[in-house]
Amino acid sequence: MAQINCTVTNCYFNNRQGCTAPSIEVDGKKAEKSRLTSCNTFIEQKPGIRSSVSEPKSDTEIKCEAVKCIYNKSEHCDASDILVNGRNASVPEETCCSTFRD
Repeated sequence: MAQINCTVTNCYFNNRQGCTAPSIEVDGKKAEKSRLTSCNTFIEQKPGIRSSVSEPKSDTEIKCEAVKCIYNKSEHCDASDILVNGRNASVPEETCCSTFRD
């Protein structure tokens, strides 16, 4: 479990650049670079929808399909913290796990 730093400020789960989701799923089965990964937990914050008011978690479970990443251990991330990027994303594919390393 890891702490998630997130620059996707328009995500429902983003609170002060921290993640409030109980777990996230990183996609990228065929990824060889971070830009080919994505945070499938992303939900775009839309007008009229209340964003998460929970506090960011420091022990979020990260399910990871990026099997070529050195931090992937049996489809779970074992990095102590990760960075999710994707300013102004509108779909999960516009986000990425910048911690990905091959």
